[in-house]
Amino acid sequence: MVKRCPWATDSPELLVYHDTVWGRPEKDPQKLFKALCLEIMQAGLTFSTVLKFEDGMDTVFHNFSIDYLAGCNQEDLEAFCNDKRIIRNHAKVAAIIANAKVVQTDPSALLDATWGPVNDVQMDHLLTEPPKAVKYKNFIEKFVKEFKEMGLKRMGPITVYSYLQAVGVVNDHLVTCEFHEESALTN
Repeated sequence: MVKRCPWATDSPELLVYHDTVWGRPEKDPQKLFKALCLEIMQAGLTFSTVLKFEDGMDTVFHNFSIDYLAGCNQEDLEAFCNDKRIIRNHAKVAAIIANAKVVQTDPSALLDATWGPVNDVQMDHLLTEPPKAVKYKNFIEKFVKEFKEMGLKRMGPITVYSYLQAVGVVNDHLVTCEFHEESALTN
């Protein structure tokens, strides 16, 4: 029996996400942008809900293309918010479009803001129980500040910490999880 982080077994979508994406160091700006968008969409929802809409959002947002979304306007925003294939939260979709406009000017800035504060080295909290983001308040603050200074929207500490976990800046797989070492080795 494969040992995983407890949350990974809550749904088939979470299991696949946990086993193939979460916690693996990612340094491609386009993939970082998509991960950031998914975390923005999660606010107030379960990540399982976000994953159920992922295929629809991939279609509607052209695989979260920075260039495509940066070219969107208010009319596009309204059309998106009427499309049942996505999470239709006006503020979240508006933030994704605004963030694409910011990132498009220099995609490497997102990479630098994501990995620069840790000198491109994954942090491993060697967890024996699920993390509490509040415990890492000081660690998260520098990222939140950097993202906000870039002009990114909806960059609260919980969203930012979830993003850092997703893209492998922090390896928060429990040490008992079989994917803990695998995520550390991909760094």
